[in-house]
Amino acid sequence: MPTQIAFFGSAAMVKQVQEYTKDLTDILITPFIYQKPEEVIYHLDQAFFCDVLLFSGLLPYYFAQDPLKAYKKPCVYIPINEYMLTISIFQLLHNEGYPLDRISIDLPDQSILLQCLDDIQLSPKNVPIIDYPFIFNKETPHFSTSKILNYHEELHRKKRVDITLTSIHAVYDALQAKGIPCRKMTDPKKNILEAIEEAVVQSNIYQTKQSQMAVGYILLESTHLTTDIIQKIMNDVDAEFKCSTQYLDDGLCIFYSTRGRIERATNHFKLFPIKHFLKKNIKLGIGFGLTSNEAKRNAKVALSRTEKYAGLNIAFIVTDNETIIGPLGEKESKEYRLNSYDKNIQNLAKKAGMSVAKFNQFMSFVDSLPINQFTTEDLAENFSVTRRSAERLLKKLIEQHLVFKIGEEQLYEHGRPRSIYTFQLK
Repeated sequence: MPTQIAFFGSAAMVKQVQEYTKDLTDILITPFIYQKPEEVIYHLDQAFFCDVLLFSGLLPYYFAQDPLKAYKKPCVYIPINEYMLTISIFQLLHNEGYPLDRISIDLPDQSILLQCLDDIQLSPKNVPIIDYPFIFNKETPHFSTSKILNYHEELHRKKRVDITLTSIHAVYDALQAKGIPCRKMTDPKKNILEAIEEAVVQSNIYQTKQSQMAVGYILLESTHLTTDIIQKIMNDVDAEFKCSTQYLDDGLCIFYSTRGRIERATNHFKLFPIKHFLKKNIKLGIGFGLTSNEAKRNAKVALSRTEKYAGLNIAFIVTDNETIIGPLGEKESKEYRLNSYDKNIQNLAKKAGMSVAKFNQFMSFVDSLPINQFTTEDLAENFSVTRRSAERLLKKLIEQHLVFKIGEEQLYEHGRPRSIYTFQLK
């Protein structure tokens, strides 16, 4: 079967991609056209029947990042690189005769342009450049093309430039509509086909992962387990995961399935599976692995994570690379590594008197924050511990100069203010 690729881009870019791929029989392009890159988020739900998502550039991919966190489909974007810039600049300089210092240019990272000009022995002196490297930073406030558009318009108004070379199709369309001379950076056929090839590779890797072995341990917490109740639960599990469940002893069951079936049953690891069937509390640990034994080992680790949740339907997953996901169905399901091959992380965890897994969990917590600021209460809620335990954890991190107090907040008129902290990994 051909790889089905959801392609997000402007109408012109979609037409270009369709032209380049019309003779390729091993792929199927499903286009999703937007007027502005911000609109890409409105097409995502329609695209998840595809095998892989391909974005026409960094900007639409940037706008899609937050919604994409809820899904596990592979994503690729066509990059702006030296090859694209060299061709675009060459066309303006040699084919159209514009002096370099009379061209205003925008792109994500101007260092690419500076390197490109250096390679072809052109001086960047007096070249009007605006870049947006902050787009690579997850803490960036909402990005808008208006600042870039205004930059180019102002240069034209002051007659500082004769033409604009833009990396953003929406800016190109806006300048064109105002009669301002501009060119969109050329998307070479080579770049497009390489991105498509990468999309196919990522899709194949994803499909391989979907067929990974999955093993689940179910612990039934009840003193009134009849044969009928156990059989009913096992039937429900079999129906949900398309698997075969066996009862072991002492309320413990085991089932065998695949990663793909688990992913679908949990809506990409977001929901607690089989909850709608249950009248009994269960603990569920699921493990993925390349072999049955590896999956079993990870499932046992996942089940051990449910122990502190008494009287609740709770589930954790441990993947083949020892990433833990859960608890499933919670408002803030966490995802962090149980191990680390980074010597710096190992040393920092050791100095702070923490396990590598707990240190990774803390970094995952910080990474999930909109901005790098949190309170003791935030930490306690994320780790599912008491405020006192969170304070002890903070104390260790403060002593190692990893966490710093940066301010206070007073939510109520009466009572003590709450300290605000930030994390800095050295």
